[in-house]
Amino acid sequence: MARVEKKLLGQILINANLITDKQLEESLKEQRKTGQTLGYILVSKNYISQQDLINFFESKLGIPYANLTNYVIDPEIVKFVPYDIASKYNLIPLLKVKNTLTIAMLDPLDSFVIDSLKYTTGCDIKPLVSTREEIEKSLELYYNVNKNVKTDLAADNEADLNELQQFANKLQGIPEALANIDGSSDNAAPVIKLVNLIILKAIADGASDIHIEPSDKNLRTRYRIDGILHEVMTLSKALEPAVTSRIKVMANMDISEKRIPQDGRAEMKFQNRSIDLRISSFPCVHGEKIVLRILDKTGIMIPLEDLGFAPEVLEKFKAVIRKPNGIILVTGPTGSGKSTTLYASLDKINSVDKNIVTIEDPVEYELSVINQSQVNVKAGFTFAGGLRSILRQDPDIVMVGEIRDHETAEIAIRAALTGHLVFSTLHTNDASGAVTRLIDMKIEPFLISSSIICVMAQRLIRKICSSCKTAYVPSPQFIDKINQLVDANLPDNFELYRGAGCAFCKHTGFKGRTTINELLVPNEKIHEAIVNRAPTSVIKKEARKNGMKTLREDGIYKVIEGLTTIEEVIRVTQVDDY
Repeated sequence: MARVEKKLLGQILINANLITDKQLEESLKEQRKTGQTLGYILVSKNYISQQDLINFFESKLGIPYANLTNYVIDPEIVKFVPYDIASKYNLIPLLKVKNTLTIAMLDPLDSFVIDSLKYTTGCDIKPLVSTREEIEKSLELYYNVNKNVKTDLAADNEADLNELQQFANKLQGIPEALANIDGSSDNAAPVIKLVNLIILKAIADGASDIHIEPSDKNLRTRYRIDGILHEVMTLSKALEPAVTSRIKVMANMDISEKRIPQDGRAEMKFQNRSIDLRISSFPCVHGEKIVLRILDKTGIMIPLEDLGFAPEVLEKFKAVIRKPNGIILVTGPTGSGKSTTLYASLDKINSVDKNIVTIEDPVEYELSVINQSQVNVKAGFTFAGGLRSILRQDPDIVMVGEIRDHETAEIAIRAALTGHLVFSTLHTNDASGAVTRLIDMKIEPFLISSSIICVMAQRLIRKICSSCKTAYVPSPQFIDKINQLVDANLPDNFELYRGAGCAFCKHTGFKGRTTINELLVPNEKIHEAIVNRAPTSVIKKEARKNGMKTLREDGIYKVIEGLTTIEEVIRVTQVDDY
C-alpha cells in the first residue's frame, strides 16, 4: 500500500514536469535503502525545490501548508509522537481536536507513516505540509530546547520549554509568599521561568507587543498579533508583584517606584536571533500595566516589492527614491509599518558608493553598509542634534526616524534643499495632511513646496487566512457600491472572499498583513497650493486628479483581489459610508 502511494506521488510529479523518470527511479532506490519518505529524498537530492513541492500539495491535492514559525505547540501534544519517529520521518504533531491529531510533514502522502502514527497514537491523522527547515527547527525547539533557546533574561538560561509550560499551569494558585522575587532564593526560579515563557511564546507567535495588565482579581496577558490583541493567559493576582518586579529588574527600572511611569529595555537571544525588548510601566488603578515591545533586530528584511504596493504605486515610488535630493515622508499612525517601508527603501538604493546615515528611535533592523545611530535623550542626543551632526558627516542619504518638532523639521528640510535625499516619518492621517502638519510646526510653506518630492500614507491590514479562505457572493447593492467607489465594473455575481476561521489563524479568519497606501507626488499645481497655504482638502483633490488613489480605494482594490475583507478596510480606514 505504501509503495503504491509513493509511486503515485512520483508519477503525479512526473506528469506535472516537476521531476524526471530517472530522478524518481533513483529516489525510490534510495528510499528502499534508508526508509526515508519520498518527499524528503526528492528535496535532499535537489530534484525538486521545497516551495514547488509545497505548491504542488496545496494547489493540486488541497493539502494546506503549515508555517511552523507561527506555531506554539502544546508540549503535551508533542508527547504523542516519540522523537526518533518524528526525526526520522520529518514530522511534528501540532494540535489535537477530539480524536484527530494534526501533523506537519514533509511528505503528507506517505500512507505508511500515517498508518503507523494512527496505530501508535490511537488518533485519526490529519496531515499538513511544511518545509524541512521549519520541521527541524521545531523538533529542536520542542524536543530538546536546551540546545536552541538561550536567553540572557534568566538566571537559569537553559530552562526547558516543557517545564515552563508546566510552571505556567502550576503557578495559577501559588501563594503570595512564594511569588516574591529574591535573587538569592530558589523561590525566584518559578517566576523567572514564567516570565521567560510569556516572552518566548510571544516571539514564537509573531507578536509585536506583550500587554501584562492587572485587574482587581487577576493578571491578564495579551499579545498583539497582526495588529489585534489576543488574550493568551490569565494569572493569579498573587503573581502580580513578582511578575512586575521581575520585568522591571530585566529592564533596569526602579522596582520600588510604582507611582510614576517608567521606561527601560532588555536584550535576549532566541534561535540565534537578537531580540530587543522595549519595556514600559504605567500605574493604573489595580497596579502597574507593563507593555513589552518586541523588536527583532536581525529579522528578515522585506523587499520593497513584497510590501503590498499596487504596481503603479510601486513604480512611482521606486522612481522617487532614486532622486538625488529632496525629502520623502511616510505617514500614518503608530504601528502602520512606516519604519519597514523606510528600511525597504534604503535597502533598495543602498550601495557602497553612497554614504547613508540614519538616526532612529529605536534601531529596528540592522542594515549592512548603512551607518545607523540611535537617539539617547537622557544623554542629550536628540533627533535634531543628531541630524545636525549627521550633516557634518558628508552624507548622500539621511534617514530621520521621525519628525517630531520644529527644529528637526527645519533641519531635515534644509538638508533636502542643500543636495541631500532625506527619508522620514510623520504622524498624519493621510498624505495631504503632512503639509498641514509641517505648517503647524512653523515651517514656511515655500520651504515645504521646494523640498517635498513624495508623501506616502499607509496602513497595515490583515490578509485573509489562506488555509480557510472561502468565496461568497455579496448582494447586488453591495457590488454597486463598490463599483461607484472605485469606478469598477464588477458583475452582480462577482465573488469576494473571507476566512472561515481555523487553527492556523486562531479562528480569526486572518493571517499576516499587507499595506494599503496613497502616494502623493506633487505637481506644479500642488506646489502652488502649498505656497498659498491651501487647505488639505484642496491638495488632496488636486492629487487625486493627478492619479493618486486614496487609502480607502487601495483597500477596496485589495478586497476585489481577494486579499482582505471589506470589514477590515472599514476597520483600518475608519470608513463608515458603506
